[in-house]
Amino acid sequence: MLAPAQMRHFRSLFTLKITLSFLLAFTLSASALAQNLEPTTFQTMGGEKIGYKNAAGQVVIKPRFDGGNKFVNGYATVCIGGKCGKIDSTGKEIVPLKYRDLGDFYDGLAGASLDGRKYGYINQAGTVVIPFTFGEVGNFSEGRAVAILNGKCALINKKGTLLTPYKYELIEPMQGGIARVRLKNDSRDGAEHSNFWGFINAQGIEITKLDKHGYKSPNLGNGFAIACTAIPEGPSTIKSQHYTYKIGQGYRYTSALIDKTGKAIIPASAGYEFGNWGNDYVIVKRGQAYGVMNLAGQQLLPVNFREITTFEFGPDKKSLAKAFLNETQFFYVDEHFKCVQFDGVKCPEY
Repeated sequence: MLAPAQMRHFRSLFTLKITLSFLLAFTLSASALAQNLEPTTFQTMGGEKIGYKNAAGQVVIKPRFDGGNKFVNGYATVCIGGKCGKIDSTGKEIVPLKYRDLGDFYDGLAGASLDGRKYGYINQAGTVVIPFTFGEVGNFSEGRAVAILNGKCALINKKGTLLTPYKYELIEPMQGGIARVRLKNDSRDGAEHSNFWGFINAQGIEITKLDKHGYKSPNLGNGFAIACTAIPEGPSTIKSQHYTYKIGQGYRYTSALIDKTGKAIIPASAGYEFGNWGNDYVIVKRGQAYGVMNLAGQQLLPVNFREITTFEFGPDKKSLAKAFLNETQFFYVDEHFKCVQFDGVKCPEY
């Protein structure tokens, strides 16, 4: 049996747990309510104004703003006379309407500018936490964001500390501790076909060379990425007696699965192309045959299938995939790529 002092301690912990649970539920409910509010244009005595309606079409926030965006993470950006701030789902002004430009809150911070020329970040109390020293800024993701100065990008943390120099043409949002970066674009077919992509980690360290082919080098978003290098094959020009003809450069591609340290989990020497992926697997292809490997580099399905579909089958139409042995023969596999008998289709006998 608990002693009186222990009982008081137990009750205080229980009360604290209930209070925290209530506050969490209230916060989630308020956030959900905010996401259901839509900015709507109204005709008023003062001209067109923006207010907010709920899903039932009721006016929840009266029209008084010259401009207003949708709610994101519980707050909406609203403007009057070219000055912008933040409101919550009740219409209460959370951040004063004094900014020329104001982004949404991600990781608790929003990019902001008083004059439209110098940018920094404010928190949800409206306090400036990163001074207005950048030419442009991006949204925070996993505690990191991109800052732009004189057309070049750098990675910063939530203190505004530069983690990389201003050298990149583009830095994509941090996902799974990895951000994809581009040094420059060397392709007339679009930046995704540039061969100057690479990856950095959350410390801003380059974990690959910046010589990757963008289209075939996705960030998987779970701490892994595909690093593909395009290797030129054949001449890029043809010379005749009088003219030099430009032709398209041929390439062969070598790809590796890397983790957020840059370590090759599935090396390029394995000779795979990579296709669709999930949280813990990736489709691989060699020649015309497909297989599946996990993110530890272990084989889940051998590389001898004609096709492996996405997970769009099963009773819920999302838990099973088809693995085709040839054009007509297939069987179903679950999320662990184990054969499952479904819809009259039996597992192969091997």
